[in-house]
Amino acid sequence: MLKILLVVLLFVVGGCGDSDDGAVAPLQLARAACESAAESRQAACDRQCSRFADPQREQDCDADCATRLDGELGLCRAPLANIDLGCGEDDCRQAIEECRQQAEAQHHSCSTTCESGHIRCFSDCDRAHAASEEACGFQPVRIEPGVIVLEPGVGMVRSADLESHLDADELAVVEAADRRAAEHRARTIRLWTGAADTEVRVEQVEHAFRFGFPVDFRELQDDPDDLAFYGDITGKSATLMVAETSLKWRNTQPQPGELRFDLADDEIAWAESNGFDVKAHVLLWGNAPPAASGSGTPEWLRDRYPDPVLGPADAASLRQLIRERVDTVVPRYAGRIDVWEVTNEMLNPLTSWFATRLGPGIVNDIFTWTRAADPGAELVYNEWISEIFTGLPGPDSVDVRDRVLELLDAGVPIDAVGQQGHFAPGLVNVGVDVDLSQRTRVDDYAEALDTLAETGLPIHITEVTFAAPDEPEARAAQAEAIMRVWWGHPLVEEIILWNFWNPLGPRSHLDLGVYGDDRAPSRHGEAILSLINERWRTSARQTTDAEGVVELSATLGDYEASWQSADGPVVVRFHVGRGPGVLDVVAAEP
Repeated sequence: MLKILLVVLLFVVGGCGDSDDGAVAPLQLARAACESAAESRQAACDRQCSRFADPQREQDCDADCATRLDGELGLCRAPLANIDLGCGEDDCRQAIEECRQQAEAQHHSCSTTCESGHIRCFSDCDRAHAASEEACGFQPVRIEPGVIVLEPGVGMVRSADLESHLDADELAVVEAADRRAAEHRARTIRLWTGAADTEVRVEQVEHAFRFGFPVDFRELQDDPDDLAFYGDITGKSATLMVAETSLKWRNTQPQPGELRFDLADDEIAWAESNGFDVKAHVLLWGNAPPAASGSGTPEWLRDRYPDPVLGPADAASLRQLIRERVDTVVPRYAGRIDVWEVTNEMLNPLTSWFATRLGPGIVNDIFTWTRAADPGAELVYNEWISEIFTGLPGPDSVDVRDRVLELLDAGVPIDAVGQQGHFAPGLVNVGVDVDLSQRTRVDDYAEALDTLAETGLPIHITEVTFAAPDEPEARAAQAEAIMRVWWGHPLVEEIILWNFWNPLGPRSHLDLGVYGDDRAPSRHGEAILSLINERWRTSARQTTDAEGVVELSATLGDYEASWQSADGPVVVRFHVGRGPGVLDVVAAEP
């Protein structure tokens, strides 16, 4: 049915006029689907605006949503590129009506799964409905004078030689991931320009997939140029900034009753000014120095509750402090921070400070409190797995899967599973020099990833570092292979490259950075950047057919396309999102 529908949609945009029998013409139905998609996007936008604690921010957000809706509705109703394939009107009409009925049914079904007040859930349903309605009609784009202007790229980067460093079983896993990626990381689009036999340039300017990086402004104070350089290199490959340390408890409340948000405020403002989305790390982390340099627990808190066995009064007071932390920090950034890592390493025996004193139920509580504090945020349960942390005790993928399923069964509002991606022997992370000649087998890791996927939740790959193997070419092959496994997995929605620039963060002597101390890509950084900016980024030059159409497979994300019109060069901008079938992008005549 879907394949037939997509063919029919080509005819729909062809401008079938009003029918003689008074029935609604197919083009009018397609325009109605376009308008419905715009209205659903606005509904999602308005819901997100309601999260802001600052009334002025909410008002400005609402105004932006309304302006965008007016523009989209105007395009849905505008004259379109002259496409006339002579469709059979009754067939067109029936196909569009059935498509829209299905979209509405799916939206209703999705919405009934959302708990009352769960802004994020309803917003996701609205966005899915917009994508489905758009597939029933078309995405109109405004023709504007101009040409594509792209920022300078990342420079010369080389992919890795996997065949020389992986065995046949590992290569087979990577190749299988590549095949899966073709199904869910890209979509076929038809761009209708209205200009026959014309060369069109199509360039992806941003990924829909979330590639991210951490920021700690305290590490960027030595040289005024450092922050500008960091913003430049991250802006070319990533869309998501992680507040690495500024929102940990130790930094937001260094002393009882003393709240400090200046560092977080500055980092988030910088992210917003540079167009990055924001993720926060972390609300509850039971570690302490020297186990990690970025401790999640304040000294005063550990001093107040030194005994791992707490009496009822102390347990109640510690739980209250955690709740006060959530209710103070989370609403402050509602609408500005879209993703929270709520817990970190709760199954790790080395970081069990909170779980030891309050029991595992504290996880249930803090997720519930965080959902109430910001119903629009995505909430992540972050953990390591021993399949890539060798030599130290800790949970494996089965332990994490079973714990998350247990929490979901108990109604705990977890939206995603975070899996730390430090590919190194575990003792490296506590400052011990170890043999870095070995590595994680790619096929073993892929099996562990599939185990995590059995939760059914999206997977966030967090804190990615490649410390092993230490030989540069072998490390590049390891990094590229693992990245391709992630890209090919349908539930992986995010990859955070933790040491984006080597001098930042601990253990820089291991040359972990995507960019090295010399500000040039490292060898494994080249392999990573070649994937993000070349292999997985769509760039095409095609000539339109007699109807003025180019058709191509496009990686999900934001695009610009340009061609030469009779009046000079023109450009259009559009978004390719996940959705059913082929996406028809139709130029609206100026």
